[in-house]
Amino acid sequence: MNARERFSEFLAGQGYTGGVPAAFFQHFAPGLRHGQAALDAQLDFFEATGMDMLKIMFDDISPQIPGIHSPADWARIPTFRRSDPVFTQQIDLARQVVERAGKKAYVFQTIFTPYVSAGCSVSGLVDWDEIISPHLLLDPEAVCAGLQNICGVLAGFAQDLAATGIDGFYVSVQGGERARYPRSFFRQWLKPIDLAFLNALRSTGKLVFIHFCGVGMRLEEYLDYPGDVVNLAVHGNGVSLAGAAGLFRRPVMGGLDNTGVICTGTEAQIRAEVERTLRAAPAGVMLGADCTIPREVPAEHLRWAVEAAHAFRG
Repeated sequence: MNARERFSEFLAGQGYTGGVPAAFFQHFAPGLRHGQAALDAQLDFFEATGMDMLKIMFDDISPQIPGIHSPADWARIPTFRRSDPVFTQQIDLARQVVERAGKKAYVFQTIFTPYVSAGCSVSGLVDWDEIISPHLLLDPEAVCAGLQNICGVLAGFAQDLAATGIDGFYVSVQGGERARYPRSFFRQWLKPIDLAFLNALRSTGKLVFIHFCGVGMRLEEYLDYPGDVVNLAVHGNGVSLAGAAGLFRRPVMGGLDNTGVICTGTEAQIRAEVERTLRAAPAGVMLGADCTIPREVPAEHLRWAVEAAHAFRG
């Protein structure tokens, strides 16, 4: 059974005939984000881990926006060109990945919501929210005007990506953390833009795989987000895989702490943790992690976890 067949069983909610599907992700170094180096890195990682989907990492995320000094500046940002290299290089990479691996595995393109993309356009990836988040609190109307602009650009980018033959989008969503904004603020300003963006992705006819990125999330605010598959941090959100499956009522991926045993354990410990996790999980889940695995963790750790999931017959 190949990765594409195993993931198809997961989507269909069928009983597994070749073990539990599994996948884990890592960010790539800056030198591995473009051209042949990026293609090799994506395919080598897929082969080295033996996982059951191929998620194309997208760490440039957004063209940079100059001149953001105050919240009011967001209302005047220029519209990104779809011909910007940030977009065209990613489209070329997606097309090559599909050509090389699309028959063996579902290929998902990583994409970020307008809110996260806007943050990355003015800050580094690690500190993506250091400017956008306080600005949004100070002048939500101006900032959301900019987010709506970015949403339109990303919707066009998604159409271009869909034409490459990818199977779907893996969408990183943030903003609904309890500690970030009051519930009413999130509902009024961020949620409508998230929903517009997700509906734009669905209009491409591709699968939408939603990753709720973070801990302390108001998960109940996301139950109506349109998508085919959900991945979230069970550690730090007070929910089990069974609880997440019951909440979202769609296929769920997750289970392992992305900073836990899979990073530091021995082969025996990692395999035992997979066994323990799957025995406590409902049938039909896909094994994954709360978020990306740190880059320094060897790929063999991920392969051990994937192999243990494939061997599981609970």
